[in-house]
This record gives sequence, structure tokens and C-alpha cells, in this order.
Amino acid sequence: MAYLSPKTIVVEFLRQNVSDPRGRITSKTNTISPVLGQTILELAPTEGKNMSYIDSVTVDGTPIVKWRDYYIDHKLNEITVYTAFGGTETVVIIFGETASDWIFPDKPNQKLDASAFPRMNLLIVGAPGTRLGNYESPVQTIARYQVDIWTKEKQNNQIFLIGKHKYTGEDLAEYLSYQVTKAFETGEGGLFPALYGYDPVGMPPDLPFDDELQCHHKTVEFLLSGLNQGRTS
Repeated sequence: MAYLSPKTIVVEFLRQNVSDPRGRITSKTNTISPVLGQTILELAPTEGKNMSYIDSVTVDGTPIVKWRDYYIDHKLNEITVYTAFGGTETVVIIFGETASDWIFPDKPNQKLDASAFPRMNLLIVGAPGTRLGNYESPVQTIARYQVDIWTKEKQNNQIFLIGKHKYTGEDLAEYLSYQVTKAFETGEGGLFPALYGYDPVGMPPDLPFDDELQCHHKTVEFLLSGLNQGRTS
């Protein structure tokens, strides 16, 4: 049994489905020929970079499903499949890589310079659970998540062209908040079976300027359900 934080799953989903205005993510492909009995595949990002998210994994040309057929270890740049390889397969993994990510499970600190923004972090506000039957039944958790979006005040290096429009400051924070909402509305299936049942909690509210971080701030809240959260087997 491995530890698998639900926050890690949601952060990985956001990195894949919300475009970074600063363009810190690039695509990388690894082709691997695993040996008989192998279950762990180590990725090889470009020197100085790390895997940000997995786009796709195919085995002999057939896609396998994230969180159902394999899970991800971002700290080690690895994926682990649930069914060992026979030793004859060719595995192609397409992933995003970066030297500096922008979506995290923790809050930014005051020491970061302006080039680290825009930036997002994720926290769990609450997570009540229910046992679905007798003592051997799984526990279903319905967790309330909050995505915090941080953007800097208008400066030359904080103005981003997205499509035909320029965004910065408060305007950029609001744009990103609705991109987060859109990602869940259109791509929720990418979380299944690890998480399911996306339910938004209202519209992103207007928040005051954050003096501590010198940032504009938006939040997006939503509910996601899952079974036996925090672990995989």
C-alpha cells in the first residue's frame, strides 16, 4: 500500500488542465522497454527539470488510465503500474516538464520574487467521511477544496498575452479562477476513479489585495468525493 495524497491528485490535474501564462511547462516524451515483472517506470526529464504532470501513457499503442492502471510519484519522477509487465512491451509516456512549477499544495512565501507568479496553491477546507456499510466497507470522503490564485500587480513582466487579450493583476487572477472552474467542468473524468463527483461551491468571490504577499488573490472552492483517501493499493 502506498501513500497517495488527494491534494497531489488535484494539483496534478490542475497542472495538466490549466495553462501557465508564463509558459513554464514544456512537453517531453520518454519511450521505455520494461523488463519482465517490472512495475516502476522512472522518467527522464531534461536536465534541470522535473515532471510536472503526466499527459498520457500507452503500452504497445494502447492507452492506460491514470489512477486506475497506474499512479504517479512526483517526488521521484516515477509511475507505478498495478499489473507487472511481461518484458516485451514498449511504453510511451508523454509528460509536462518544468524547471519551475506554478501550482502547489502549499502557500507561496514572501521570499519568492515576481518571476514565481502567477501561482496557485491548494488546501482542503474540510473532509467529512462516511463508512459505506459494515466495518470492512470503504470510507467515502467528500472533501471541500480551495484553490488560491495569486497574481502580482501590473508590471512589464506581469502582463500576459492570452489569445488576443492582455491580462495582469486582478484581471489575470479572475481569468485564472474561471479557467480552474472550466477544467473541472470539462475534464472531471481525468480524476476518476481516484476522485469523482465534482460540485462547485459558488462563484469565485472578490477578495482584498494581500498585503503580506503583495498579490491579488482569488479563490475557487469545490467538492470532490473519493474512497479510502490518502492511500492506494
